[in-house]
Amino acid sequence: MQLKKWIKRVISDSKNQNRRSPMKKEIDITKDENLIAYCGLYCGACPRFVKGKCNGCKENNPSWCKVKPCNLENNYTSCADCKQFDSVSDCKIFNPLLIRFGEFVSRTSRKAGIQLIKDKGRIEFENYMVENKLVSIKK
Repeated sequence: MQLKKWIKRVISDSKNQNRRSPMKKEIDITKDENLIAYCGLYCGACPRFVKGKCNGCKENNPSWCKVKPCNLENNYTSCADCKQFDSVSDCKIFNPLLIRFGEFVSRTSRKAGIQLIKDKGRIEFENYMVENKLVSIKK
C-alpha cells in the first residue's frame, strides 16, 4: 500500500514541478554522485529532496523498495552494475507492475537512466540529470 501512495506522490510532485509560472523561483539542484539512486533516478532533483523532506534513497530505507536491498546484497552502486540480466526490463525486482504503471503515467523511464549510466558512466548521468533538472529521464 505504501508503494501506491509513493507513486501518487511522485506523480503529483512531478506534475507540480512541470507547471512553470513566471514568478516561480529557480530550484537549486544538488549535484552529488551519492544522490544517484540504485534504480536510475536522481534524488538530487526530486521535489521532496529539494524541499528537505527526504534525504534520498541511499539515506532512507523505504519498506516497499526491493531494488536497494538487491543492490546492497550484491555490492552494486546501481542496477547498471548487474550482469545477471541483459536488460533491467527482464528483472522482476527492478520492473514490478506498479512501477511500470507509474512510469507510464509520468512518462518517465528508470531503464533509460540505468542505460545512460551503463553507456556514459555515473558522472555523465549526474551531469545530465542536474543540467536538465530531472529525477527520471522523460520518454
